[in-house]
Order: sequence, then structure tokens, then C-alpha cells
Amino acid sequence: MNKKTGQIYIVGMDGGIDSAVAAYLLKKQGHSPIGVAVTFHEDDEDHKDLVGCFLPDDLDRIKQLCQILEIPFYATNASELYFEEVVEKVIGARLSGNSYIPSVGRVSVILKTLISKMGGLSAVKVSTGHYAKVLRNQTTGQLNVYVANDISEDDSFYVSSLSGDILENVYFPLSELKEAEVLKISKLIPFDFQLDKKSRRLERNGFMNHEDLGKFVEKYTAPSIRKEGQVYNFYDGSNIGEHLGIHQFFKGQKKIPLKNKVQLDKELVVSRVVAANGMIFLDKESRLYFSHLYISNFVCDKNLNRSVPLVANIMLGARKQMHACEVFFKNNGTLFIKLAEKLTDTIARGSYVVLYNKIGVGARVIGGGVVRYPAFYDDNEELVTYPKTKEQEESDDDKNKQKKKDLGF
Repeated sequence: MNKKTGQIYIVGMDGGIDSAVAAYLLKKQGHSPIGVAVTFHEDDEDHKDLVGCFLPDDLDRIKQLCQILEIPFYATNASELYFEEVVEKVIGARLSGNSYIPSVGRVSVILKTLISKMGGLSAVKVSTGHYAKVLRNQTTGQLNVYVANDISEDDSFYVSSLSGDILENVYFPLSELKEAEVLKISKLIPFDFQLDKKSRRLERNGFMNHEDLGKFVEKYTAPSIRKEGQVYNFYDGSNIGEHLGIHQFFKGQKKIPLKNKVQLDKELVVSRVVAANGMIFLDKESRLYFSHLYISNFVCDKNLNRSVPLVANIMLGARKQMHACEVFFKNNGTLFIKLAEKLTDTIARGSYVVLYNKIGVGARVIGGGVVRYPAFYDDNEELVTYPKTKEQEESDDDKNKQKKKDLGF
């Protein structure tokens, strides 16, 4: 190995192109990168296919990659922290009928683990292959996360939840690059990269909706807390059948696991999960939409003026389209968000969302929070969280008929 020069950077290595190029660039800049692979949950043979998208490549291959880069290699296990910050929250979300974004927690676990190794390795910063910018406000001294130069690869959504203490120790070498440039640089590294970033990303994004997640929850929970119950049609109140546990359901689900085979309307999806009594409600997907969001656990720049409404843009998932909105700040980290347009979509309680000051490259993260519930205004200008039932529609029709009659129509 070449003699160490410059400053020491710990680079989180997963065996993929992005982290390899991050280490390569640091070395070209005269620094001394150290490759560290963070492993967790790799011993779950029962659900290897399910959790595999979150794990690094084979450690021997990552070691070989570091040898090619002529940098030291270490591996560390963060299973305990990962179970606490990711697995337990995934399980809790499924048992409560909520959602959770495991990739946000995963990034936090990796960076916290790498930072914990800085002292022992005399490192000044930790780095990863994420596409995101972290810049300091020269007036307030506050560190802020910004959208990277490649919007299609931007990871600001994932790192938006990180505290200032973590951001102080992080440097993202790919923040100014486009993916095409990174791929071009990777050709200079004589290594057979085998991780398929695109497919792994799809698997991570769909993790909470994976058919096998129910079995994963069963492995780590007692049968007594996986409440069984009834499935109902929300619109007409009819009983559709029985189910074997609320952990098998998620909002927007189209394939409904019932205890007995029942012919269902293909337009029906899960619209509500009531954890308290195990009741599952289905509704037509076309009836589900929202125009407002209540947000809790909102974390933002402490210098943000929360005394007045704020015009912003909201991202409802990593690399998803931003939507213009108006933000009204409430107490205890809660927000009321009014979208500029109605969204014919489903979003579950517990989903993580991020606010930005504008759209495009260089957009600054205002803050991130968790969806408490989506809502919309009905025909009576009342804010509601669910569409009307058949009984409510008939009641409204009767009231309108009586009103017309009273007016002489």
C-alpha cells in the first residue's frame, strides 16, 4: 500500500460503484481513505431474499475492491443498532397499520456506525457514495442538506433526517457529479461490480409492501399481538371475510390475504387498518385522494421562522415529484400542509416526507416529518380523512331533496 498522505477519511463501502468512486476520488485528492463495510442482519437465512437489498456485497469482494484501490479495509457489525432503528420500527409499523421508510433509518445506522470509528482510525470525516450536498449557512453556522447536481440520483431525502452532529462529520464526494460522470470514473477501477443499484433501489422502496414482510414480522413477534379480525367494504359496510393478522396488510394493498377465498372487486384496495380491533377496510382506489396532510415529528433548522405560514415544496418519497404546498406550523413539531393540488394517491400513516424551499438542483431541505394522516375537504367544506360511505351519501341526498322542497323547487 502507498504511504499515507493527506487526511484520513472513513468510506462506507458496500461493493457498489458509487462508494468505490467516492474512495477513488478522495485518494486522487491526496487523502487517505479507509474502506469500512457495515454489516447487519446478514444472518437471517429465513428472509435473506427479503432483506438482501439492504446488505452490502460479499465482504471478500469488498476487501478485494479495497486492495485494488490500495486502501485499508475493515468490516464492522451494526446488527444491534440496525435492529433498534430499522427492524423494530418496521415491525411496529406493520402491527399498527402504519408505514415506515427503512432506507432512511438504514442511512442513519451506517453513518452513526462509521462516525463511531473515527477516533480509533484518526479520521477527520466519514464519506459514502450518496448524492447529496451538505453546506454551512455562513450567517447562522447551521449545516443544511441540499439537492445534489444529479436530480435523478439525489439522496437528500434519505439524509434529511440526520442531526447536525452527524452532518458535521460527513462529506459526500459525489455531490457535484452526475451519474454518467461517476460511471465513467468507475471504468478506471479494474473491478467487476456486480451490485445492481437500480433493482436494489426498487426492492428497498417496495419493502413495506412486500408480500413476505408478514412472515418476517411473524418471526419476531408473538401470535398474541398479531390481531386477527374482519375485513369490511368501507363504502357499504358489508363484511367481506376474516383475516389472520393485521401485520399482513398495508394501505393501498391490492392483493388481499383473506382466511377463506372470496371473489373481490378488482378495484378494491386496503384503505384503513384499525390495529385496536383488527378491522381492515377496503375501498375503491378511485375514491382515495388527499389535498392536505397532518405531519408530526417534524425536524428542521432551529432558525426557521415558524410563526408564519411557509410556501414550500413537498416530496412524498425519495426522488419522487415535488408538489407545491403551503405549510402551517402547529405546536410540538406538528404541521398542517395544504397541497396546491389534489393527489389521487394513497399515503399511509407513518410515511416520511421532506419539505424543500424550491424545486431542482440546489434546493435546500427545510425539514422532514412523519405523516399523521392525509385529509381533504368534502362537498360540505369539512376536512375529512375518509370518503363518504353509502349511508352518508344517501343521507346527503335526502337532505338536498328536503332543502329543494323547502325552497319550492
